[in-house]
Amino acid sequence: MDPAPPPQEPHVRHIAWNGLSLSVPPDWQPHDVEHHFLSLARHGRTTLECAWRPDPAEFSIPRRRAALERQNRRLPGFTADPRRVPARWAQVLAALRPRLTYVPFAWHGGCGALCHDDEARCNVEVRFLAEPATPSNAQGAQDTQDTQDDRDSHGGRRTASPGAALAVTRLHAPQPAEAALLEAASVLATLRLHPRHEAVPFRLHDLELSAPAGFALRDFTFRPGLCALHFRRGADTLSVERLSPANVVLQGLPLRHWAARRAGLDTREVHARAPHYHPHNARESAFWQRIARRPLFGSLPMLRGLSRGAMHEEGAAWLVGDENKLMAVCLCSIGSPAPDTMAALCASLRVIETD
Repeated sequence: MDPAPPPQEPHVRHIAWNGLSLSVPPDWQPHDVEHHFLSLARHGRTTLECAWRPDPAEFSIPRRRAALERQNRRLPGFTADPRRVPARWAQVLAALRPRLTYVPFAWHGGCGALCHDDEARCNVEVRFLAEPATPSNAQGAQDTQDTQDDRDSHGGRRTASPGAALAVTRLHAPQPAEAALLEAASVLATLRLHPRHEAVPFRLHDLELSAPAGFALRDFTFRPGLCALHFRRGADTLSVERLSPANVVLQGLPLRHWAARRAGLDTREVHARAPHYHPHNARESAFWQRIARRPLFGSLPMLRGLSRGAMHEEGAAWLVGDENKLMAVCLCSIGSPAPDTMAALCASLRVIETD
């Protein structure tokens, strides 16, 4: 008998951004991206918001719960009281233990939790936003509530005095839909926080890479034709760019000539191959290295000879497989060159398929 085929991984979208990674349903698209904030949307409606930041302080659940209540007091129906948070949501969050410590909360628009990863020394607040109720569902729920409210403890029907307003006090946040809870549970099972002293994964839009340990994201750009990430580690800088369409970017130049013009080098200083760099799925590549002196007092003529050390620049550019896209990477480091860092970065870079 033939062995059973291995189970296939369900189709999901893997996302990693600046210390946070998770897997979400394939129709959840990146909606709003900031340095430590990410929101995802389905068909234009926000489904998930994540905000995270380093926090080396001790995670005190009572103190964090009080802070959440204070910060969200204007949010309709907000509660971080475990007695009022929907029980089913508390069951979903229980799967996070012992990996994460958390404070659950809920409001009339969804459910969430403030989580702490002790190993990464980082907090992340996740909010799953509920779908707005349709008029028919809302009316049905209201009719059910009215039927329950209109009966007394003996089952008899109450009568309200004419003109009296019906006072409704909701003691608990509304129960989320079971399908939404299952989606949230699958997302939370993949939620990870990555410490900066390790290589940090990035996977967003059509770009995937591992940022070398210690490099912090300085700024980024996502626009048609360009995905660019810029990092800094002390005085060292690193830039990663995906440009498209490549034939328009090159403007008819060979790749080596384009790279030389971009780096301000002579074409003879740009090489077609490098022994240490092996970019993934590179159809054509170009590499260069140079050493520049860093002036100590800018460009004053009488002090131009003074310098404060050498700047080692290593760069690479390549055309990606059969796609009309171009990758460009540049690492500038103080002191000794860093070929291992550059080699690991180039090996991790991928241009991935997008919907």
